[in-house]
Amino acid sequence: MKMRLGFHYHAPARPCSGGAFATNGPQGRFLESIAPYCEEVLCFLHSAVEGDVTEYVVRAPNIRWIDIGPHSSVPRRMLSARRSVDAVRAYRNSLDAMLVRGPSPLLPAVARAVDVPVILLLVGDQLAGIADVRGPVWRRELIRLFWLWNRHETLAVARNALVLANSPELCRTLSGCGIPVRFAGTSNISASEFYFREDTCFQAPFRLLYAGRISREKGLLDIVEAVRRLVAEGWDVVLDLVGPQIPGDAVAEDVLSLAKSTGIGSRVLYHGSKPPGPELFAFYKRADVLVLASSSSFEGFPRAVWEAMAHGLPVVATRVGGIPKVLTHLETAILVEPKCPQSLANGITLVLREGELRRRLIQSGYKLAKENTLERRAEELISMVESFVGERRSVKRA
Repeated sequence: MKMRLGFHYHAPARPCSGGAFATNGPQGRFLESIAPYCEEVLCFLHSAVEGDVTEYVVRAPNIRWIDIGPHSSVPRRMLSARRSVDAVRAYRNSLDAMLVRGPSPLLPAVARAVDVPVILLLVGDQLAGIADVRGPVWRRELIRLFWLWNRHETLAVARNALVLANSPELCRTLSGCGIPVRFAGTSNISASEFYFREDTCFQAPFRLLYAGRISREKGLLDIVEAVRRLVAEGWDVVLDLVGPQIPGDAVAEDVLSLAKSTGIGSRVLYHGSKPPGPELFAFYKRADVLVLASSSSFEGFPRAVWEAMAHGLPVVATRVGGIPKVLTHLETAILVEPKCPQSLANGITLVLREGELRRRLIQSGYKLAKENTLERRAEELISMVESFVGERRSVKRA
C-alpha cells in the first residue's frame, strides 16, 4: 500500500491555475520524482514573496501544497512559527511519514509537530557559510548563533529519525555526533533527457558554463578571475552564468562589476534562473566545459555535475565536499584546489587543449551519470523511507 507522505522545506511555492502550484525547479522535480511511489504527497511550504524563484509548475495530481505562511525573513518566520506548525499539525493524523529537508529554520518544529516516522534529508550546513555573510559583525554573529541553535535542535530530532545526507563529509560529521546516517545521492535529470556527444570545443569562442545558485561560497569571483587569466593567455572564452540569486547576496553584481573592471565584461554573461528541462538544458548543449568553483567543505554533490555529464560535457570542479568522494576515478572530471583561480584556469586549459583527455572525460562522465538518474535516486529514497516506516510500525505493534 502506498504512503501518504508529508514534505517540508523552506523553498516556497505559489498557486497556479487548475489547483497546481509552482516552486523552484530542483524542488519541483524532486517532488514529482517521488510522487509515483506515494498515494499522496502533502507539501507544507511557505508562500512565495517578491523576489522568490518559483519557475517550475508541479502538475502531478497526487501532490498537494499546504500554505504555512509567507516566505518572509527568517526572524519573521520564527516569530510566526506557531501558525506554521499548526498548519502541519492539522494533518498529522493523515500522514504515514514526514520527510523534512534541511538545514531549514523550521525543521525542528515541523518534525516535532507530527506523530509519524520522520525522515531528515540533510543537504548542507548553514554554519559553513557564515564567513561569507555580508554586513556588520553583530548581524553575522546573530546569524551564527541562530544556526548553531538550529543545528543543536536538528541533532536532537535526528536521534529518533531516519537521517539521510547527500554529502560524504556531512555523513562523517553526523556520525561523529553519534547520529546514524545514510548517504542519499541526488539528481535532477531524467533518463529520457540524456544527450550524448563524443566531443566539445569545436570552435571559438569556447563557452564555459556555471549552473547553480548564484551565491558567494560558490566561488564565482574565482571563476571570473580564471577567465581573465585565460583571456590574457590568448584563449577565446565566454562564461555563461545560469541560476537563481540568493536574496541579500549581491554577488551577481560583484561578478559583473569585476568582469567589467578587468576588461572582460563582454565575456561574462548572467542569464538568470532557468527551470530544469529544455530551457536550462539548452545551455549545457551549447557549452564546451562546465566550471564549478565552490569553496565550501560541506558542498554536497552538485546536481550540475550530473546534468553536465548527461549532456556530454566535460567538468572542471574544485576538490571540496562530496565531489572528490563521488568522482573517485581520475578521468571523470578535472578536480582543482578551491580558492585558487590559477589552478582553475589550468584545469580549464587542460580540457580545452587536450582533446583525447576531453573525450575520455565525456565518455566516462556520461556512463557515470547513467547510474544516477532522477528515477533511480527517487526509487532508492522511497525504498529507504518505506523500510524505516515498516520498522517503526513493527516496533509500535510489539
